[in-house]
Amino acid sequence: MRLLYLVIATTLLTATTTMATAQNGGMSAPPAAQPVATASAAQAAIDRAASTGKYTFVFFWKEKNDQTDKAWSAFQPAAATFAKSADVVSIQITDPAEKQIVDRYGVSRAPMPLVLAVAPCGAITKGFNKGFGEKEIRESFVSRCTERCMKALQSRKLVFICVVDQADPQAQTTIPQGVEDFKADAKYNRATEIVLVSASDKDEAKLLQKMRIDPRTPKPVAVFLAPPGAMIGKFDGRATKEQIIAKLASAQSGCCPGGKCGPGGCGPKQ
Repeated sequence: MRLLYLVIATTLLTATTTMATAQNGGMSAPPAAQPVATASAAQAAIDRAASTGKYTFVFFWKEKNDQTDKAWSAFQPAAATFAKSADVVSIQITDPAEKQIVDRYGVSRAPMPLVLAVAPCGAITKGFNKGFGEKEIRESFVSRCTERCMKALQSRKLVFICVVDQADPQAQTTIPQGVEDFKADAKYNRATEIVLVSASDKDEAKLLQKMRIDPRTPKPVAVFLAPPGAMIGKFDGRATKEQIIAKLASAQSGCCPGGKCGPGGCGPKQ
């Protein structure tokens, strides 16, 4: 199984340039190219939005033409509907000042115009190059735990989604000992992230459904994911580190001979 695989695949895109306008009301049409700036206006806008817990919708475009104008005309009023939850940044990908963002998101060769939804944590939750309406924007918002999972997977990390009964998953949570031991292993520590999810959190119901976890299942239970979102397995409190490693090794063998998960490695084949 893949966790929102199509969305995560947008990390293959890259992003470069900008005329950034934080959306706090009205927005003008995509601006024309400007002289090289000393700093990224788009990055500053993304950082401002993240600091207030808001998403950023990055509108990438290359040329000012009918296609760009039509997309922007549809996107502008739709995005305004979500102004309390998200800001908007417009980036012309030929702007040298925004090369770092373009390279980071990989959109230089992507079909234009293109919108990427960036969560406060930096995860890309959706990418779309058609529609540009309220439906596409609304679908870009995901739960906090889903954001964390996507961010970790997009950073080429292994992820354990640990489901617990506590209303506050951070309060004296019992994590399967095998998961704790795996995370403590120097070989996997830096390439592994544990995301705690309360089974009673209604905001995370969609995530639990995608992971095929019944909220009534005895806790704790951990779902093990590898980039780009492949499910390695599910483990309960009886699982040992050795069993988890064996499951990971089995998945890796289906990916590529000698392959490895984590930063710089490949994810297991489904």
